[in-house]
Order: sequence, then structure tokens, then C-alpha cells
Amino acid sequence: MSFSNERTSDFPFGPAKPVYLNFIEKSFQKQIAYKFEYFVGVLNGLLFIFVFTSLWSAIYAGADTVEGSPFTRSQMISYAVFAMLFRISMTMEDNEIGRKIRTGAISMDFIKPVSYPLMLFSEAVGQTLFHWFTRVIPLSIISLLAFDASMPKDLSAYALTAVAWVLGYSILYIINFGFSLLAFWFTEVFSFQLMKFGLFTLFSGGIVPIDFFPDFAKPFIALIPFQYILYVPTSIFIGHIQGAEAIRLLLIQLAWVLALGFICWRVWKAAQKKLIVQGG
Repeated sequence: MSFSNERTSDFPFGPAKPVYLNFIEKSFQKQIAYKFEYFVGVLNGLLFIFVFTSLWSAIYAGADTVEGSPFTRSQMISYAVFAMLFRISMTMEDNEIGRKIRTGAISMDFIKPVSYPLMLFSEAVGQTLFHWFTRVIPLSIISLLAFDASMPKDLSAYALTAVAWVLGYSILYIINFGFSLLAFWFTEVFSFQLMKFGLFTLFSGGIVPIDFFPDFAKPFIALIPFQYILYVPTSIFIGHIQGAEAIRLLLIQLAWVLALGFICWRVWKAAQKKLIVQGG
């Protein structure tokens, strides 16, 4: 069954309205209900931070620097900690559209007097706020006390990191939303999601900084947006990237947001014309 919804034709996703604050609040409250998952998430994050900081500590073996690394030991430990924390903060639902198409529930969302993409974004923001308050902040305190991570002394680093994080988050959301839209054309998008997850894991800098990749891989990495999600915000935060170079990378992040946002908007417009509801 096809739907044509002129309400959501505004560029890019419709005007923001106070009602979206309700979606943020409800999404936040929904996360509170899963108390067991919250504790598991904190323990899981703590375990990953312990593993990666231990690994890099062993590589540096007590030395402040190692040959071939542009990071000091302190920077590398801090990178491992905050890359993981930023990754946790950006955790979001990415298969909601496919699930609703399969069940037919998406037809109900399309008759609501709101922009569907902006509604999904608001729900993602609610999840993100929950992760910040319940996981990122507690894990940050533990990491500063237990894992020898350090915070920037320069206040400008916080401002630049905040901008870089918002832009990186926007890039990730747009990528997730774009891949989710494939469910309008394909009944099963798991393989696409798996490919996206693999690219993100390898090339976002969440596990290994981009600096450690071989030279032949860096031109390819520069052509895809994943390093701007985690590597850039984390590198700015720990002081690895500063000044004019930080500003240049922020502009590249912004360019990716605009380019991916435009592509995603066009795909969304096409998806509105090809809504296939399965199961109802």
C-alpha cells in the first residue's frame, strides 16, 4: 500500500515544533524502564575501557612515547577512554523503520501531524541524553580516577570538541537514517546494516586512531565520512588536533553533514512514494 504525505515535504525534514520535545522526553523515559540494560551497559563500557587502556599501556610499556606513534602514552590512554565514551554517547536505534515496515505500524506514523524523520531524530536525541547522564558521565569519572585519563586544560578544546561531537553525531544519524530507508526497497536490510557497522567499526577511529592505518589505506578513508564521527572529536579533545587544523576538519565535518543530509532527503522523498507495508 502506497502513501503520499505532503506534510513531510518541507526541506529538509519539516519545521521544528514543541511537540518534538515530547518525543525526546518519552524516549528518555523509555530508556529508564530498562534498568538491567543500564547496568549491563555501564559494566560493558567499563570492560571495554579497561581492555583498551590495558592494551595501549602494554604497548607503551611504561615509556612516554613509542616509535611510529604520534601520540604520547597519556594521549593514547585518554584517546582510548574518550573514543569509547563518545561511541557510547552516540548509541542510537537504527532498525526502527525496517521493523515498522514489516509490521505495518509505519502507516500509523505517517498519519501523525508531525515530520516522521524529525520524530525519529527526536527519539534518538532522547536516547543520547540518557546515555550521557547514565553512562558517559559516570564512566568519565571512573576513567579519570582509575585509568589515568586526562581532561584538556585549554577551554577552547571543550568548545571545539562540542562542535565536532555534534557534527559527528549528525553524520552518524544521517548515515543510520539513510541505511534504514533501504527498507522501503528491500524486505531485509541486515546485510546493509552489517556493512555499515563494519565500516564504522574499522574507519571511525573508535578502536584504532586513523594515524595508525597504513598509508595506502588513508586516501580511501579520506573519501568516506566515518573518521569524522569519532576520530576527529576525540583527537581534538585530547589535544592531538589543534588550531587551524581543527577548524579545517570541522568545516569538512559540516560539508559531510550538508552533503549526506541532501542525499538522505532525496532518498526520503523517493521512499515516501514507494512505501511498501508488510504485515498489514
